[in-house]
Amino acid sequence: MKRLLTARLLSTVLLLSSVLSGCSNFRNLSNEIQAIDSITNQYTITLSQPASGSAVVIEQIKDINKSEVDGYDGIIDSDSIHLQLSNNIHYLLVFEDKNQDLTLQADEAFSVVNLRGHKDKSTIEVSLAVNESDAPRAFVDRSLSSLLKIELDLVDIGTVVDLSDPPFEKGNAKLGMWQPLTFLLEDNAGLYFLSEYDPNKIPILFVHGINSTALDFAPLIEKVDQSKYQIWVFNYPSGLSLSLNSKGLNNLFHTVVTEYKIQQLHVVAHSMGGLIVTNSIRQCRIGQLCDFISSVTTISSPFGGVESAKQGVEYSPVVMPAWVDLNPDGQFIADLFIDNSKIHIPHFLAFGYNSGDLFNTNSNDGVINLSSQLSRPAQLNADQIRGYNENHLSILDNDDLFEDLSSFWLAAEQ
Repeated sequence: MKRLLTARLLSTVLLLSSVLSGCSNFRNLSNEIQAIDSITNQYTITLSQPASGSAVVIEQIKDINKSEVDGYDGIIDSDSIHLQLSNNIHYLLVFEDKNQDLTLQADEAFSVVNLRGHKDKSTIEVSLAVNESDAPRAFVDRSLSSLLKIELDLVDIGTVVDLSDPPFEKGNAKLGMWQPLTFLLEDNAGLYFLSEYDPNKIPILFVHGINSTALDFAPLIEKVDQSKYQIWVFNYPSGLSLSLNSKGLNNLFHTVVTEYKIQQLHVVAHSMGGLIVTNSIRQCRIGQLCDFISSVTTISSPFGGVESAKQGVEYSPVVMPAWVDLNPDGQFIADLFIDNSKIHIPHFLAFGYNSGDLFNTNSNDGVINLSSQLSRPAQLNADQIRGYNENHLSILDNDDLFEDLSSFWLAAEQ
């Protein structure tokens, strides 16, 4: 009887511990979201008339009289976009980029939006019109690359690190999910190099998934021929929305390519990282800013979304921003491969099918369902599809995957 009571007491303690831990996580997340909301504003930009056959570029500007753009976005194959902007951004220059050169020409329709006249979380309807006399002269016939002055105070670029360094510790994976702002403020985010930059070596950029850091790639990175390739890793707070992390990756791409004049680069992404990379490429195809990317490899990525994220959105007391984009019924998943034929980068889709559980008869890798890893739009976009008898993490140490990956890189380079 004493043993039975002890067992019950232990199970009760464990249950209470789990609940309290969960409450702590949600409390932290709630505080972080409130802090982020206090330094950002959200808007939905809608076009009064859709720009058929053209991309619409949105330049984010602090001072309309200075020749500086502090960020950019684009409306592609849609008539609206959701923006989350620093509250230091006071203007939007919105223009129809007919020739997709990321440059406002005098004959292109545009509109300047003064955000001071709009409240946070408001919908702004924009009408685009050609008006040469009112065009902001500081931006006409000026390429975006010459105007961009992106402030990246909270991220590192090009810092040489080791995967044993603090940003990649497992504790920081949890921090990035539940306390994304703290993760940023504690200098854990950035595009890091694992060796000094070498212009004679091709970079391979690794992008991790949710509740992870670049450390997950260690088994795969060890196999790479580092006499030919140099390793870069993107470490980011995985609890933030995939849209924001995609834009962050785009900003880093722009900065690195401008500074180092990159001609070739391979991207390898695991799990949710594959969605971030796919969306990033979808955005940077405006103006052919992705031309330097030689190939993209996604490993065990939930292209069809994650059902538990949908449940989190519907029932959780605090909704993690990443869950909104991982929702199978959400707009982010629906838009991932919209009209991707306008720019095609060789895509290697790798999936795992070993659940790792003797009693699990579902078709998954222990974390992501096969139906999500192999969504039809993702398969149609892929140049090569390979499956491996591995679970969600063990696939990163699979020799056959690395052999297939090496061959794919070589073919893309040629």
